[in-house]
Amino acid sequence: MFIRVFRYNYIKFDPMLIRFTVENFLSFNQETEFNMLTGEVRRLPNHVFSFSKVDLLKSAVIYGANGAGKSNLVTAINVLRHIILDKTVNYIPEDSYFRLDQNEDKPTTFEIEFLSGKNGYAYGISVYKSAIVEEWMFKLNFGKKPDDIIFERKLKKGGQESLKMGDKYSKTPEDKILIKVYEDILEADKPFLTTVKEKKFKEIQDARHWLETGMFIIFPRMHFSGLVNNFLNDDRFKSFTNELICNLETGIKEIDVQTIDFDLYFGEDNSAEKDRVLKKIRGGESESVGDFKNALAMIEGGKPVVKKPVSYHADPNGKKVKFELYEESDGTLRLIDFIPLLFLIKNYQVTVIIDEIDQSIHPSLLKEFVTKIQNDSERFGQLIFTTHESNLLDLDLFRQDEIWFAEKSKGCSSQFYVLSDYDVRTDFDIRKGYLSGRFGAIPFLGNLKDLKWGQYVEE
Repeated sequence: MFIRVFRYNYIKFDPMLIRFTVENFLSFNQETEFNMLTGEVRRLPNHVFSFSKVDLLKSAVIYGANGAGKSNLVTAINVLRHIILDKTVNYIPEDSYFRLDQNEDKPTTFEIEFLSGKNGYAYGISVYKSAIVEEWMFKLNFGKKPDDIIFERKLKKGGQESLKMGDKYSKTPEDKILIKVYEDILEADKPFLTTVKEKKFKEIQDARHWLETGMFIIFPRMHFSGLVNNFLNDDRFKSFTNELICNLETGIKEIDVQTIDFDLYFGEDNSAEKDRVLKKIRGGESESVGDFKNALAMIEGGKPVVKKPVSYHADPNGKKVKFELYEESDGTLRLIDFIPLLFLIKNYQVTVIIDEIDQSIHPSLLKEFVTKIQNDSERFGQLIFTTHESNLLDLDLFRQDEIWFAEKSKGCSSQFYVLSDYDVRTDFDIRKGYLSGRFGAIPFLGNLKDLKWGQYVEE
């Protein structure tokens, strides 16, 4: 199994996602948009973050058939994030352009808008054959006046780079010299956003910081490896985890950390790994070990030990019985992986994106989990997820502007629609309408705009 690990730390983030667009990437041909902007919906006002310049949704759910583009949207956001993390556009596969419309000579473009403090920003990058042809960042004025340029980079014919900075960064002769220096050292595959080092470029630093650390993107085969570390170092997180896992009625009464002998954990058949880990922890570090990297080797009281998570169930007499965590069901383990994310969005202004949230989880348990998130009016973060689970299509659970649908056009490119674009009555059975094909997003649909909506439209 291909395992990916995600961790978190307690940094207080400010930015929130406003909008993301992608063009000529995987199943996206023309520019395609997804956003967290509110529509003309008055229901469930506690699902909205109200800022001075814009209102943003706390959650969004994306439906669609297999191959409609749901996961490709998450992948596109993840690619943009990794371009910043890796400081290179080489993360984009060469054949990832939309291949059904002779697009091999067109660039792939990503743009993201986010809110940071009181200000909104847009960052975008356009790439062709591992070279950045355009890169830009603007301060948003939300339609009140033209957006303010922070920087704009372009690749001219002949391979020459040009760099333009906003007025606030190009006032003095020294500023202009610095801009010229940066223009001269630009490399074709490296974003300017990751090249800038000076603290004076605050907006640029904020954008890079959020793309690196303010978004958490979770794919189906990713697992949380920080459970032991956070249980040992944060009683608040431990209490939150145990309270939630008990409330979800998975059968688990408690999750805790067990300390076991180092030699006993590794046995006699894995001497090379054992020696490697022992050498590292004797240097004062701890080391994640195990198939899922969910145990932690360390020196404690002068001795090497391994701390691993275990679960406890209750027998008919109420006595706690210990189980290895791997003995729990796939659905329970998937929920445990999600708990740190719920902790994050409850306490921090982060954006969490989960692809296929319903994988391995029973529909009733998933709905209970999502309901807890949606009903928490005091949460600070955003949650976006893709799913096939129609049990969540409930207008008591989501506003119309929180529900998105993905489907393929006649040209086989992905398109996205939000339910609030259509005047659907609040008492309409959204689940039934989805399964009958009225909202697109399932295989036998035609064009969403050709559907007959008369009997479902509010007068």
